[in-house]
Amino acid sequence: MRASHILVKHQGSRRTASWKDVDGVVIKTRTKAEAINMLMDLRAKISTQEDFAEIAQEHSDCGSARAGGDLGEFGDGQMMQVGG
Repeated sequence: MRASHILVKHQGSRRTASWKDVDGVVIKTRTKAEAINMLMDLRAKISTQEDFAEIAQEHSDCGSARAGGDLGEFGDGQMMQVGG
């Protein structure tokens, strides 16, 4: 299997820094509600056939953003549970 994702961190995230916000300046001020709203907006863009990889590169706080959100290949039971 292969998966891609977009991660938007907020002030309550386990680690309030990312590859593009190393000191967490933006993340530390982003509320959970703001992060959810960002994700809903991104979901709408993706639903209208906009390029997922491009959106991930621009908006994801995960290092996988550099690869368009691509998490690579994995087998059953290898992925972290949602929210984990």
